[in-house]
Amino acid sequence: MPEIPTFVKWAGGKKQLLEQFKRFFPLQIKRYHEPFVGGGSVAFYIIKNYNPEEVILSDNNEELINCYNVIKNNVEDLILILKKYKKVHNNSTYYEVRKKDLHSLSAVERAARFIYLNKTCFNGLYRVNSEGKFNVPLGAYRNPAILKEEHLREVSRLLKNAKIVSSSFESVVATARKGDF
Repeated sequence: MPEIPTFVKWAGGKKQLLEQFKRFFPLQIKRYHEPFVGGGSVAFYIIKNYNPEEVILSDNNEELINCYNVIKNNVEDLILILKKYKKVHNNSTYYEVRKKDLHSLSAVERAARFIYLNKTCFNGLYRVNSEGKFNVPLGAYRNPAILKEEHLREVSRLLKNAKIVSSSFESVVATARKGDF
């Protein structure tokens, strides 16, 4: 199976299960909905292999959806910030980045923060406290994969025709029509 690019680690990710899932996919997909996009491995597989006319990717995690939109529309700016994070990554940098106020950051800075924290935190978990602040501790990685430029560019290319929305599962499913996958 060709490599499926991903840009985050995601609890419950399906990348390892794609080979088993393939047989359940229809032969042709014209309109594809992904209500729990997460790391996107199933969505990227569908886009690469079926080239649907319409793709709707959604999740109720606004930071994740912001990240998808930034990768789609501003991948080179995102890469520049991630290069800086990769260069200065250490224990104190992690906690400085983690405590940044999201409201003071641009969409690109928020996406870079999201990816940096995801790639360097404990097990790639996404967890926020009751105040909505990311609170996962630093993971124990010797050389975390903070930046894979080729993957980000490939993801950007795959997302070019996708509609990406922050929405509940129920809202997304309500837009599905007969024949959609």
